Amino acid sequence: MLCRTLIGLALVLAACSRRAAKTDAPAAAASSSAVPKTTSELRHGIPWFRDDAEAAFAAARRDGKSLLVDLWAPWCHTCLSMQEFVLRDAELPHAKERFVFLAVDTEKPENAGFLEKYSVSVWPTFYVIDPLSRAVRGRWLGAASASEFSRFLDDGARAVELGREAKLAADDPRALQLAGDELAARRDFAGAAAKYGAALERAPSDWSWRPAVLVARMSALSKAKRYDECAALGESAMLQTGSGVSAGDFASFALSCAAKLPKGDARALAARKAAEVRLTALCGGQGAELTADDHADACGNLEAARQALGDAAGARRAAEAGLAVLERAAKGVPDDVALTFDRARSDFLISLGRGEEALSLLSQRERALPDNYNPPHQLARVYRSLKRWDEALAAIDRAISRAYGPRRANLMTLQIELLVAAGRKQEAKAVATRQLEAYRALPDAQKLPDAEAAAQARLKELD
Repeated sequence: MLCRTLIGLALVLAACSRRAAKTDAPAAAASSSAVPKTTSELRHGIPWFRDDAEAAFAAARRDGKSLLVDLWAPWCHTCLSMQEFVLRDAELPHAKERFVFLAVDTEKPENAGFLEKYSVSVWPTFYVIDPLSRAVRGRWLGAASASEFSRFLDDGARAVELGREAKLAADDPRALQLAGDELAARRDFAGAAAKYGAALERAPSDWSWRPAVLVARMSALSKAKRYDECAALGESAMLQTGSGVSAGDFASFALSCAAKLPKGDARALAARKAAEVRLTALCGGQGAELTADDHADACGNLEAARQALGDAAGARRAAEAGLAVLERAAKGVPDDVALTFDRARSDFLISLGRGEEALSLLSQRERALPDNYNPPHQLARVYRSLKRWDEALAAIDRAISRAYGPRRANLMTLQIELLVAAGRKQEAKAVATRQLEAYRALPDAQKLPDAEAAAQARLKELD
């Protein structure tokens, strides 16, 4: 599904924790002093350009192929799950014959120029781009099954051809969808939401793109801060999203938007109830082609929905189900693959009062992957839940020292919270000052206005 940042925007900000890409297997994220260099690589049978857009465009033009772009981040568990379990030659046969593949780490400062034109607001985001015109011909948000992604690639390649031949009528639902994708890429979320809405109105009820476009419209409404419309759409269209990954993503957006509405808002309650019904089925294993990550996300979102609805016992059952899914998935796999599941596993363990087990799991993972910032970050969160401030602070210090880009600034939020909890207010104020400076220093395409505003407010509170 979408990286759990979606509900995290309202409930658990930036709640993803996954792995960096690697040659034919995932690799540890680089430290802040040694951000990974641009490379090309073969991963799971697919040749990828890494962080080298111009080389990828040139190769696509030379070979007469379309360009597939994966906008990802090392902290995003959904990104890493897609890279490990879906973006494989065995799952996407013949894709490399039609596409050049480009992976862009959205945390790297050198990628800011690319992100100015092809923005990311949901991780992962995939674009199909015509390498001649550089126009967006397809956009996919979050996770997908192999069959869904194959269809996305097929439709994207066809859209490149039709775009060059000018054969898509302006009021065709697919043309309206692509217009929405272009606007979303430029961060015109209100305009994108309108185009997606028009596409949905023009399309037949059985339109194969309906679930994905509904997710895209929910994303656009959320990013435009039109939470009331987002929640209302969540309630009214919940049953139009199929039974795959899009269904879970749509429910996740509905919950995120509902959390932004005033307490007791009827639209929020309706959206939560609709999401709870849909997520109950997905967590129960009724989703089509869900990866372990997607399945567990459905359970995690179900847990959040039930908590918001006051069903503590039901929330616990959802956490137990999600934990069981992830423990089966992580059994016997290498550390850099099992890392994909660690954030959600530790969240479930904390919810179930089993924090010590999470500490053991994450400590072992940090020993195995000493350059990756995710294990110490998760350790800091678990230590915080146990009110072990000194150990939490030591862990978050290690995480920050290994992080880079926007993530490094984001991790300082937890550091500040821990310092305040430990009674070290002046140190917290010093970190808050550095955090605000770090946000302001980010390249324009990587700026986080809401996070920067929150950092400014946090610093003011500490005065």
